Amino acid sequence: MINYGVITINTMFLPFIGLIMGFILGRRITVKLNVWFYLIVGLFIGYLLGALPYYEFPMSYSFLLSLIGLLLGNFINKYLK
Repeated sequence: MINYGVITINTMFLPFIGLIMGFILGRRITVKLNVWFYLIVGLFIGYLLGALPYYEFPMSYSFLLSLIGLLLGNFINKYLK
């Protein structure tokens, strides 16, 4: 197992699944998203959700990576077609 301090591969598995799911859902959205609105609201909600146990970052990795995946999928769907 790869160990980088407190964060290991096992603790980052679900956030990366969230990133992939957000990317897939972002590809399916056909309307253009307001990026600033989603980033500000996403950071606020990620802070309110708090960190999962053993994370030193005060926000939810799972939620933030899902949001990033959603925005990346939508960006690719709209601008790189």
